[in-house]
Amino acid sequence: MKVEVQKADLGDKKTLENLLQFYVYDFTEFTGTDLNDDGRFGAMPDFDAYWTSGELYQPFLIKANNKTAGFVFVKNYDSKTARRHVLDHFFVLRKYRSQGVGRRAANCIFRWSPGEWGLSQLENNLPAQQFWIKIITEVTSGNFKDEYRNGKRIQTFKV
Repeated sequence: MKVEVQKADLGDKKTLENLLQFYVYDFTEFTGTDLNDDGRFGAMPDFDAYWTSGELYQPFLIKANNKTAGFVFVKNYDSKTARRHVLDHFFVLRKYRSQGVGRRAANCIFRWSPGEWGLSQLENNLPAQQFWIKIITEVTSGNFKDEYRNGKRIQTFKV
């Protein structure tokens, strides 16, 4: 299966907004989030920043065989010594899970901008933790920091 990660543009905003409903739905298992009265989940608080903040917030679409398969949201922070990337949100539609789409998409994102990376998972989201530990171990040959803090499992590493 051909997997690509493409930088999203303003024309992709509605697609990503729609995909976020599936993402939040999947997370209800871990967060207990309820629907709003209109039958939709609430908006991601900083969603609009991905379209107005230039390079600081970057949205991507994951494509599998040229079909939309998910998304990645990355935040970038500049420090005095380096640019740090935070993989803020990562989602693969159920149809494409366990087929290597997520693994290849993650590798694409890390290759997109080598440097310092960070990401986290909810402490009770064991499937996500297992996925990311496997990916990060492959990408870094096991050289990463892994800790629990404030109800999250957090990994930091360099690629």
